Amino acid sequence: MSFLTDAEQQKLKIEKMIVHVVDPQKAFQPKDELPVEGDHVGFFEARIIDVAVSAVHAFTLGSVVRARLEDIAMKRVTFQMGAQEISRLFMDEHKGSASPGAFFVFQLTAGNPDVRFYSLIKYDYREAVELDSANGKTKLRQIVQAFVTEQRAIQKSALVRVENGTAQELVSAFDRMERAPDLTGYFKKFLSVKRNRSDTELSDDLIAVLRETLMANKASLPQEDVPGALREVRRNLAARAEVDNNAVRESIIVAAGELPEDQLANIDLSLSKSLKSKNLSGVTFKPDPEKLTKSVRVRLRTAEDVIVIYPHDQEGVTVDRSVDKEAGATKIVVTTKKKLIEDEPLPEKSRKALK
Repeated sequence: MSFLTDAEQQKLKIEKMIVHVVDPQKAFQPKDELPVEGDHVGFFEARIIDVAVSAVHAFTLGSVVRARLEDIAMKRVTFQMGAQEISRLFMDEHKGSASPGAFFVFQLTAGNPDVRFYSLIKYDYREAVELDSANGKTKLRQIVQAFVTEQRAIQKSALVRVENGTAQELVSAFDRMERAPDLTGYFKKFLSVKRNRSDTELSDDLIAVLRETLMANKASLPQEDVPGALREVRRNLAARAEVDNNAVRESIIVAAGELPEDQLANIDLSLSKSLKSKNLSGVTFKPDPEKLTKSVRVRLRTAEDVIVIYPHDQEGVTVDRSVDKEAGATKIVVTTKKKLIEDEPLPEKSRKALK
């Protein structure tokens, strides 16, 4: 996920951890910090990376959680004391019909001594059966409070980056109980965060991802038609109730048609890179149909420095292109049944903008 860089993902290590039972029907009971040792440490590191989605939320003024994480990072309070207060605050907001579970607070490092990460995770309890062998006998043992690798077991998650004692504004937040990428009211209130990108803005970022990915893989597209593939992908995604990274990949692959493994790998690589650059890794959201169904604009530039820009839905209607493969020449014909709206020399600034 792009909230963490590739290098940070590889070096991410839990330094401190604590867990509290959260149950609306029970009083809060502070617990001691847990030792960071054993196989479970790697298990939780992997889960934290799994839900480290790109940030679409930011802290608001007066966030108590943000202040306490800074206190912990600067050692104004111990990790145990600060994490207990954060857990108590979560418990206070965790009321009504909220389901019981376990609330974890983790302090992590990723190689840079000036940077700490703080992960807050609400985990569902699951029932599991363990196969156990002892003294040559095999038996089954029921585990009532089990934490499993399935991402659906994580109900809520927040990841905060603290640099030199200052918590950064952007927060990676995930909430299974609300339509992504929104958060339930009490979790949003607990963190004191707000959306910093609307669905329309996310749709704009998505369009940029699609264009970049298709341009990078132009040779793999039917007739190398990037505008046509872009239009198909955008219409496909606009019809969906939600868009996630898997839906984006699927739509691009459908538009590209059957491809060999190496070309599919190239698409995956460029898509992943573009999603990270636009902060869309792991993000699920409701697409803006108006944005995605708006006609793609095509820009042509000839060797003679002639530039033609037109909506792709006008191709074959008012704009015709034909290619003479032997001569290596392209013929572009623009036909309009009405008078030209503009026909004048451009000022220097406008000419530079078209370059």
